[in-house]
Amino acid sequence: MSFEPLNLSFVRPGLRSRIDLYFAQKGQGFNPSAFVRPRLPSILRLEAMSDAELAELGLTRDDILPFVFEDCFDEDLHFDA
Repeated sequence: MSFEPLNLSFVRPGLRSRIDLYFAQKGQGFNPSAFVRPRLPSILRLEAMSDAELAELGLTRDDILPFVFEDCFDEDLHFDA
């Protein structure tokens, strides 16, 4: 089995850090690559939009990751340490 190398080019600087931080806030030891790869086109498409275009969709730039991954995490589910 052969794999094609994945070459990523992010539209805005810091996107990869924001994705990493988003998933780090969701829990320790979670490897997000299985979730990020199939949704990366949606993230990049939204990131490429202007703030005005995002606003037309009811989103801000900070809303992009929670919007794209909204079905992955139950925001009402909280764990107490």
